[in-house]
Amino acid sequence: MFDAAAVLKQSAKEAAALAKQTGVDEKPQIATRADAQDEADRRNYAIQAAIGAKEGAAEAITNKVGSDITDSVLRNADGNDNKSVDEYTLYEVLQAAIQGAIRPTMTEILSQKVAVINHKFDFRKTVATNMEILRAKVNRVTSYGITHDETEITLTLLANIDYATHHDWGRELHPAMQEICKRYKYNHTHTAASLADILAELAAADAILTLGDAPEPSNESANAVNDTVSLFQDLMQAQSAYEESAFAVHSDSDSSTNTRQRSSRSKSRERGNKGRGRSKSRDKDKGINNDCPGCKEFKHRKRHPNIDNAKCFWNKKYKGFRPAWICQEMEIPYKGRHKFSSDMGGY
Repeated sequence: MFDAAAVLKQSAKEAAALAKQTGVDEKPQIATRADAQDEADRRNYAIQAAIGAKEGAAEAITNKVGSDITDSVLRNADGNDNKSVDEYTLYEVLQAAIQGAIRPTMTEILSQKVAVINHKFDFRKTVATNMEILRAKVNRVTSYGITHDETEITLTLLANIDYATHHDWGRELHPAMQEICKRYKYNHTHTAASLADILAELAAADAILTLGDAPEPSNESANAVNDTVSLFQDLMQAQSAYEESAFAVHSDSDSSTNTRQRSSRSKSRERGNKGRGRSKSRDKDKGINNDCPGCKEFKHRKRHPNIDNAKCFWNKKYKGFRPAWICQEMEIPYKGRHKFSSDMGGY
């Protein structure tokens, strides 16, 4: 900060330096205390504005990313006191914010990848404009290291065009789509050259397409890609349910076999002992000898001789995977198999 004395001193020093260079006596530009005070106020006003802007920017960044990220720059080493405005730079604050930014999860990145594949064209705009929007989404995914090559981009483009050709407002695109299908088979590996050729073919159709006739994109399945993604998700869910059922069947397969064998022997003994007056109710009450505490607690009679009692699905202390129907009966939360290791019944 400046005061009147500092301004007078600086002005006199500048006049002396100028007189030394020219050999002529020079008078200071600011010679009175009143003028010096006005100059000091002017300089201080500019400095205060710069300080306020710097502090405001630092505060805005802190509010955005959190003080736990910017404290390393804005506070002293012990973390108790704030640094003065001259002890840090906005560049350092921004670098701390970038390094401490929350990275997206793998699930979020995958969702963005699927969003690119599932992109719907707005046919109220030209194909070229829709391609620019699609390219922007691809670039966003590419920044996370996820590749989306020309073949995938072309597939999304052609799926949208194919959808449009099945409606009255997109009939002008049908001849262009036929020509494209003649040139490139369904299994063609597209490159930048083939994509450019396809866009050139569609540009001619764009010229005669009435954009106002096309409807606004809705939440319904608007193209073949949507149907494919939905089918893929259904298959994955069905596969997961099948694996859970198979795992449960595998767990009880040995006990089921032993139960059938014992049942057969029991029926044979009943037929053999019927003449001696042996009671059927006596055999029924004998039951099956299952020494597993978990099975006994939930009245599950099937034995599992090849599975240790500690790994029994009905054992409350077991920390591994359980099928959904067992979790429901035990009144505990269900967890998918992907959350467990292979040793604990997961994958």
